[in-house]
Amino acid sequence: MKPKVLISPDTMNIPEDVSAVLKEYADVEYVKRPYDDKLEGVEAIIVGTEPINAEFLDKASELKLVARFGVGYDSVDVEECTRRGVIATHTPEVLSSGVADHTWAMILGHSRHIPLAGLHTRNRWAKREGSVPFGWDTEGKTLGILGLGRIGLEVLKRSRGFPLKVIYHDLLRREDYEDEYDVEYVGFDDLLERSDILTVHVDLNPSSRSIFGVNEFEKMKPTSVIVNTSRGPVVNESDLIDALRKGKIGGAALDVFETEPTPLDNPLLSIPNVLVTPHIASASWETRRKMAVRSTGNVLSYLKGERPPHIVLEQRDKEFPLRQ
Repeated sequence: MKPKVLISPDTMNIPEDVSAVLKEYADVEYVKRPYDDKLEGVEAIIVGTEPINAEFLDKASELKLVARFGVGYDSVDVEECTRRGVIATHTPEVLSSGVADHTWAMILGHSRHIPLAGLHTRNRWAKREGSVPFGWDTEGKTLGILGLGRIGLEVLKRSRGFPLKVIYHDLLRREDYEDEYDVEYVGFDDLLERSDILTVHVDLNPSSRSIFGVNEFEKMKPTSVIVNTSRGPVVNESDLIDALRKGKIGGAALDVFETEPTPLDNPLLSIPNVLVTPHIASASWETRRKMAVRSTGNVLSYLKGERPPHIVLEQRDKEFPLRQ
């Protein structure tokens, strides 16, 4: 009997022609949440953002592999998976270009009021009603990048086409990038104080959770804009709302939120100088297909008795029994 594999993301995210490579080795089924009644006997599963915790794992007693469809895996309790001998994988590297594109779309969309301008054109321009506020040029501004990993680097590369100064902060200083891309390393406080545009590219962990709060917003320029395409809980939303309302900072461009989907009564959705998108930074045809190939590739390796190539960081030095 073939092993059982479930795929939680839909066929738009993981097309059937991509998942077809698994069918030689497993019985594959696409499922919609909730799918608790499908977990019995499952050996491997490709998941979206649903929580993979002790309660989930209790219902999937034969599970050996959780393949996260995405680079971030804060929804997966890796410690609990490791304790139970369940391999956790993700899709690093393939999202970087698409997320960087979206980051720049948000920077420019916010600075030139693109969403508002579109609505004005459709509804008011021909009536000579109102106007679109002036925007801001990039020339002479300072772009600050928090986190110069794969995505931060792609954002940096794209910045070279704009007449601005670029600074960055990261736990790991990258002097090779400083020389190649003319970017300046600064301390975290300097990043806050000097950035006109501050874009965030860190993963979510205990040290990064709420790294932006009331004290950080106090240090930023009253005209500065924070851009977050990483993880919502990196920014304390109540403190951000307060900073925006009090004019401590000039605006925000957010693709991610503390709770997702964010409630319709979230005050951030009604603040005029906030640009929002629904966690779609990786939502391009090219990027999602790459993610699909990587996710199914991790599962395929397991099914063939090989160690999956993209095991999460916390498990990379762990040994797991290979499938026979």
